[in-house]
Amino acid sequence: MNRTIRGTPRFLLLPFLFIIAASGCGESGPSGENDNTGGASSGTGGGVTGSTSAGTGGGATGSTSAGTGGDATSSTNAGTGGDATGGTASASSGAGTGGAPSSNPTFHIFMLMGQSNMAGVANKQDSDKNSDERLKVLGGCNQPAGQWNLANPPLSDCPGEKGWNLSTSVDPGIWFGKTLLGKLPEGDTIGLVATAESGESINTFISGGSHHQMILNKIAKAKTAENARFAGIIFHQGESDNGQSSWPGKVVQLYNEVKEAWGVDYDVPFILGELPAGGCCGGHNNLVHQAADMLPMGYWVSQQGTNVMDEYHFDHASVVIMGTRYGEKMIEALKW
Repeated sequence: MNRTIRGTPRFLLLPFLFIIAASGCGESGPSGENDNTGGASSGTGGGVTGSTSAGTGGGATGSTSAGTGGDATSSTNAGTGGDATGGTASASSGAGTGGAPSSNPTFHIFMLMGQSNMAGVANKQDSDKNSDERLKVLGGCNQPAGQWNLANPPLSDCPGEKGWNLSTSVDPGIWFGKTLLGKLPEGDTIGLVATAESGESINTFISGGSHHQMILNKIAKAKTAENARFAGIIFHQGESDNGQSSWPGKVVQLYNEVKEAWGVDYDVPFILGELPAGGCCGGHNNLVHQAADMLPMGYWVSQQGTNVMDEYHFDHASVVIMGTRYGEKMIEALKW
């Protein structure tokens, strides 16, 4: 099901009588680093530290003329709108024309929730790796907890609170994030907060459950990120609660509790994934659809065309398919 999401009004830029060259300032990324080194007249909006693409408005290092959409530090290319001669920045003292799409880049944070098919079971491959600094994960498997790290699978804690999450697996969250990168607004960053626990009932995620506090703790940490905006949830769970008629209502409860923990007064997309057909629990998908209908911004993605590697779990190719579908549906829901 699709629902209309109101777009954000854009401000009109009024022409100035005089163009004044002024030095800009690089924004601090989610990790807290300041970027956008270079020109004496740089634009606003520094890129994420270590990124191969600098933030909007940053000029090439050594340039005195910053153009809209400057290149990364140490690049020899001037930004669009700035002068470039022979591939290096011009000595012009004038700033490039045009404004940055956002003077305050957003850190879009998404929750990845559920059980083993969200935590990942199929073995990861080289194609699953991510090197794009715009895609971060809070903690992550075998990475420092409580900080934003480069996102690489698996994204949920390993071995997890129950001790079942695998360290060698690929999860749909990484392909969800990679898909979002293709439509990410210029200068913005994506943060993934993975809370999946293998083999768990939804009862363990809602208030009173054994994993509920872990979810609250991760949200509390994520909220402190600079320019953070809670943007959406993807959810794959139900094998442990197969066919239980109360399950859709508990999905709604989980959504409301997560939203309350974030402290936001707006709704976000909540995207459920169908359970694999041909496995244990394909009949549960009627309840997946029902839960989506009960949510204020509920959606579901199909498992059609996927395969299982055992009775319960997607094989590698199917993990990629599901992650990509989550991303495409989120792009549609957010109107990116």
